[in-house]
Amino acid sequence: MADSRLPLLAGIVLFWTYRVLLLWLVPLPGERTSAALLAATCTAAALGVVQARALTRRATLANLAVQAALTYAPLFVLADGWRPAAPLLMASVLLLAAPGWARWAAALAIVAGEFAIRTLWLPGGGPGYAVWAAVVTFTGGLEFLALARLGHLVRALEATRTELAARRAAAERRRITRGLRAELGRLAAAAAAADPREIVAAARAALVRARSVADDYRDRSLAAEIDAARTVLEASGVPVRVAVDAAAPRTPQADAALAGVLRRTVMAALRHGRPAGCVIECRTGPGGPELLRVAFRGPVPSFAEPLAASATEIAALGGRLGTGPAVETEIPPARAWTGGPVRTAPWFAFAVLLVVELDHLATVATNAVQARESGVAVDRTALAATAVMLLLVAALQLYHVLPRGEARPRRWALPVQLLLLLLVFAVAGPHIAPGYAGPPVTYGGLVAGVVLLNVRPPWSWAAAAGLVVAPLPLLYGTHPPMMVVLDLAGSTAFMITVYALQRLPVAAARLDLARRDLARTAVLRERLRVARDVHDLLGSQLSAIIIRGETAADGAHLAGLAREALATVGSLGAGPAPLRLAAEVENARDLLRTAGVRVAITVAEPPEPAAALFAVVLREAVTNVVRHARARHCEIAVTPGALRVRNDGAPRPGPGGAGGSGLANLRSRAAEAGGTLTAEHAGGRFTVRVELSDPAGLGGDADGVDPVAGAELGHR
Repeated sequence: MADSRLPLLAGIVLFWTYRVLLLWLVPLPGERTSAALLAATCTAAALGVVQARALTRRATLANLAVQAALTYAPLFVLADGWRPAAPLLMASVLLLAAPGWARWAAALAIVAGEFAIRTLWLPGGGPGYAVWAAVVTFTGGLEFLALARLGHLVRALEATRTELAARRAAAERRRITRGLRAELGRLAAAAAAADPREIVAAARAALVRARSVADDYRDRSLAAEIDAARTVLEASGVPVRVAVDAAAPRTPQADAALAGVLRRTVMAALRHGRPAGCVIECRTGPGGPELLRVAFRGPVPSFAEPLAASATEIAALGGRLGTGPAVETEIPPARAWTGGPVRTAPWFAFAVLLVVELDHLATVATNAVQARESGVAVDRTALAATAVMLLLVAALQLYHVLPRGEARPRRWALPVQLLLLLLVFAVAGPHIAPGYAGPPVTYGGLVAGVVLLNVRPPWSWAAAAGLVVAPLPLLYGTHPPMMVVLDLAGSTAFMITVYALQRLPVAAARLDLARRDLARTAVLRERLRVARDVHDLLGSQLSAIIIRGETAADGAHLAGLAREALATVGSLGAGPAPLRLAAEVENARDLLRTAGVRVAITVAEPPEPAAALFAVVLREAVTNVVRHARARHCEIAVTPGALRVRNDGAPRPGPGGAGGSGLANLRSRAAEAGGTLTAEHAGGRFTVRVELSDPAGLGGDADGVDPVAGAELGHR
């Protein structure tokens, strides 16, 4: 987010523009010449460049040394003519990679040094001027520090936007595969013993678990899951009542999580027996949490173990899942302010704005005291009215910027604040403006920053410009002095500061929320990816073990196949490597012959990306031939752009047509690779065909699997 630097850079430019203009507009005493002014101008330009580098990146000791030299050197020539220039130096010190106590000690030393220099070495301005210089250094340093830190936070969130998603997706894949390895422990033991009967029995149990995982993590919405639950329960003779509030949309993450809870709850209840009835309730309050309640009549099992995975998922979304007699799930709405630095950022900005408000109020009081000491007549009634109105303006200003997520301030507050501010300048200003007794013109900039954020453009631009300019004729009349240019620069600087201190925390919160949503979406998509891999790769291997075991294969061969299945589970945790087509062709030939099926194979080697997809399709298609058909003959034809598997002895498809989760997975893979998969049943023959429009153009997604943690997220 490159524009996160712009408020800081604009603030630095205005800071030094103000000081350079002041040098040229205010006559310098003594013999100082234009050469000194030109040197000071060049020094200010150099300081701006050095400080911009320090604050937009990170300050270094060398950078601080250059800043300090350029900041204090003009004092030897210009004395009091060189206005306090250390706020940016203080902000740079606070951005050092050093312990917090050391940075703050150095920053406070700069503030104290500013006071000491103006008091002991340059006493011409008096103690009041020295105090003012120290306050300017402190408050200005905090402002620039806030702009710099918030800009760094926004850029850091943008830079790591995809990294969190990649880490979460990889962690989810590892979590699922750890569970699969535990389920396949019996198969590993059987493979070590090379006992054919034990290997086949373990493979059957593992296949049931693999199918369960593939089904558990398939992609289905809550609406589809409710329809499926109603159908399954009614088919089992369980009366169902469904109450769904479909008016309020839910996030994809909450929808998928609630769908998983419902699916696992219904499956667990039906495995235990047949409940007497079921009630499914789902609702979403306005701005409230997502709620799902599933209650059964009659005896039900304990849902704690079946819903353990769902409980973890719901907790990750900040919700809760209760597994009492009724399963109750609550997922809170996504919050604008999330954890870590993002949560503290708006309060940090608020604290700085509070300091700015206090600084302005103190400036009014200081101006009044100095005017009285100088013998300037001040209208006490006007001064008292000004104090009351400015306190109300400050209270409303802080109310506007109070951190509360994406909420906007109440509509009445901004007009009241504008009215009070104009009253201050119109009524009190002319009576107390002479002799620096009036309120700072920069109050208009403070309120203009709030207008920029809370009024839609282009109206906000016009209103903000009006607030910056309006106080000038009210204070100076129709013929303002040249010094009005300084007022415009200062007011514009405060407008940018207030706007940025409000806008950057909101931008950081939105980025962090989008970053977390991307991570959650990546986890959901990774689950789908794992489900497909488990079904297409591991499921086919386990089926092959069972088929070969039923045809009296020797134990050593079955043990080798079992070890291959275990290796597949291990590869799933890091993302499976693409299958090799040549190896899958030989495995298909061997498996079909073992099952007593005659095989005719023709292969014209396709490009590597297409070969990886064809290998996956071939494995699933051949497994289906052996498991579901009474085939006597099978044809396999591979061309550079297509794969066809045809067999006889195919049973007539059921009412749902030829399909199933296996072919659905393959259709999805083919579509992602830019191709199509068709399955046809005609004359007792079943044909699966994959065609690719651009076999060589599949890129890095060689296996046709959705590139969640790869190309889309930048790295694996």
